[in-house]
Amino acid sequence: MFLNRLLKDNKEFVDVALSEYSKGEILPDSYLIDLDTLMENAKKILNEAKKHNIKLYYMLKQIGRNPYIAKKLEELGYSGSVCVDFKEVEVMMENGLKLGNVGHLVQIPKNFLEKVISYGCDIITVYSIEMIEEISKISKKLGKVQDIMLRVLEKDSSIYPGQEAGFSLDSIKEILPRIKELEAVRLSGLTSFPCFLYSDETKKIEVTNNLFSVLDAKKMLEDEGIEIQHVNLPSVTTVENIPLIAKYGGTHAEPGHALTGTAPFNKEYGDEVPAYLYISEISHNFNDKSYFYGGGYYSRGNMKNAYIDNRVVEVEKFCSDNIDYYLSMKGKYDVFTPIILCFRTQIFVTRSDVIIIEGIKSGKPQVVKRYSAQGLERRM
Repeated sequence: MFLNRLLKDNKEFVDVALSEYSKGEILPDSYLIDLDTLMENAKKILNEAKKHNIKLYYMLKQIGRNPYIAKKLEELGYSGSVCVDFKEVEVMMENGLKLGNVGHLVQIPKNFLEKVISYGCDIITVYSIEMIEEISKISKKLGKVQDIMLRVLEKDSSIYPGQEAGFSLDSIKEILPRIKELEAVRLSGLTSFPCFLYSDETKKIEVTNNLFSVLDAKKMLEDEGIEIQHVNLPSVTTVENIPLIAKYGGTHAEPGHALTGTAPFNKEYGDEVPAYLYISEISHNFNDKSYFYGGGYYSRGNMKNAYIDNRVVEVEKFCSDNIDYYLSMKGKYDVFTPIILCFRTQIFVTRSDVIIIEGIKSGKPQVVKRYSAQGLERRM
């Protein structure tokens, strides 16, 4: 999906990846990250956000919940992490990183709430009154008042399977009296997902009904005397989309794929440049096809092409009903030949390694860290 853009605008990274792979320290089924380019992307997004007074949390699930990169982003000026699930919260806490928005997309389990609230987080996204009551109970015990954020969804909202959750405007009206009774929570935020989507048809970022539901909820709550200070409008958080977020009153945003130049439109254009690639090698040939080591396949990744022997070739479509022990392409290539791909991924749902390379821009590339897909450091 992003291979042509990678070869056009970051060919040096490809060359370094092949050179480092030839040294024998990197194994197949590895995602390599060009940290120099990632940080350049991150700075561009942050600078644009500052122009519009928008606070940024980094989303790192797609590159394996990586704590090394998280620390670099906080040093750059990002306000903390948005953790997609409670396992990501654990990784960030274990590495002493800042918790920004937790509970979105996956709620914090009851038995983990006290640790999270005690550690400290800017805001917790909630999907139920039971969760709100539990947060208040624990916060009161700890002598805190915890900010919470409602996820808003209406019947006409966009939603992905496995992510069904949130409050309609009617249900917010129903629970509001109870929230006002609770001493140790502060309702200060609203969000939904996705609030924006890139359209392949119009070739631009479009707003979704989710965004308007958030704005309707904000007006309703403010009419009830509730001050909403945190309007979080996620998805496609890029340099291009920051002004649109500001236009609709967004106060917070959460760049994820934009950090690695792999937002949908980055395949053709955009300020962000691809900063990761997937490297493997040919394992064997069978029936006039070549098979390379898998493990990093993502079903929505639009994996179509690969770079091998200095040329771009087609990769066969893989049936996601099966386990990607191997991926394949037509033709016979020499066994042990390295192969590079660049498709949209979610590393945290793969079996891959994550290899961080620094110094490409200065001409002194160096492999600095190796991590698992879950953000755990591993030996080289």
